[in-house]
Amino acid sequence: MTSQLTRPAAEQKPSAGSTMISLEQLTKRYPGQDEPAVAALDLAVPEGEIVVLVGPSGCGKTTTMKMINRIIEPSSGTIRLEGEDVTRSSPDELRRRIGYVIQQIGLFPHMTIADNVAVVPKLLKWDGKRTKARVDEMLELVGMDPGTYRSRYPKELSGGQRQRIGVARALAADPPVMLMDEPFGAVDPIAREKLQNEFLRLQEDIGKTIVFVTHDIDEAIKMGDRIAVLREQSVIAQYDTPERILSDPADEFVAEFIGAGASLKRLGLARVRDFTLADYPTSPLRDGRDAAAAALARSGVSSILLLDEERRPARWAGPADLRRATGSLERIGTPVNGVVQPQATLAGALDAMVSSRVGAVVVVDGRGAYLGTVDMGVIMAAAETMRAAARENAGEPSTADAQDRLSSTPGTDDEPAARP
Repeated sequence: MTSQLTRPAAEQKPSAGSTMISLEQLTKRYPGQDEPAVAALDLAVPEGEIVVLVGPSGCGKTTTMKMINRIIEPSSGTIRLEGEDVTRSSPDELRRRIGYVIQQIGLFPHMTIADNVAVVPKLLKWDGKRTKARVDEMLELVGMDPGTYRSRYPKELSGGQRQRIGVARALAADPPVMLMDEPFGAVDPIAREKLQNEFLRLQEDIGKTIVFVTHDIDEAIKMGDRIAVLREQSVIAQYDTPERILSDPADEFVAEFIGAGASLKRLGLARVRDFTLADYPTSPLRDGRDAAAAALARSGVSSILLLDEERRPARWAGPADLRRATGSLERIGTPVNGVVQPQATLAGALDAMVSSRVGAVVVVDGRGAYLGTVDMGVIMAAAETMRAAARENAGEPSTADAQDRLSSTPGTDDEPAARP
């Protein structure tokens, strides 16, 4: 069962398009403070990309974001949206052009889910029919059935569900820009991973320009097309793709902020969908014990994946499980614990692998149907590809190039090369 990378992770990021947001010498000074909170920041955000602002606590990243939609007014400098100077235009009109998602979500507790999602369309005076259709469209977009959730209140939802509603509300008026201030910080790690993956899948469809704030470098690497690593006062230490920041940090500050384990962090750049999946044996439950045993024997591995009528993973089974004369196939073996979708990162797949007793993670589509598996062969192939890309970015020879040069060097251990 060989695993193969279809194309290098470094080639996945889009090239920069036209500039959607331009911050020019943007500065914020608070009365009574000697130093500015944000000092003469210049930043261009390309259209259709996720740009992540990341840095230590108090560096000014949230202040910077809030100046974009002028929740905080800048002391000086210019904000341009689609080339238009919006620094002194009506802040209310500006905010209706920009979606906003925050960690605390900010749903109105006395309003239904439908009314929460409809806030901006109503401010824009959309008619009732158009607004209702848009609410239902947005709920479906974030994976929540309108008939089930439209009339509920925020207190009746889980934290992850409320966060989805926050995203739906931000998208309701179809703004070209979204600001996301630590949007997944208030949920547990399992829900956070799921929400991150769902949002990345959603972004593939909607292609919004997004400024995303986080203090977590791993989240920045996973979510960002580009990352701005900020020092105090929102001074940019490095603004680049995640690949370049990991492989070639600009200085010691960036290297220390990334921390140890840069090679492992690179797995957060690679998506499961970009790899040829490992070919583990499978057998439908309906085909019975003998068919499963025969398929397992032909494979040469220790476990087979049993699938239900919809090709959804049901159980892992080994030879001893299949030799039992009694018992339903639906109850033998072990449950399938490690499951990911194609948009998950290899870092997420590796994490899920910990809970798998067979050393592999099952990959399923949006309906839960089996697509393949990720095993350590896939992980190792990815790691080697990314190491090679990092060496190339740093101007170092690849392993193959070094070997070629070594083999072409005159002389051997027995016959030294001639000296000039």
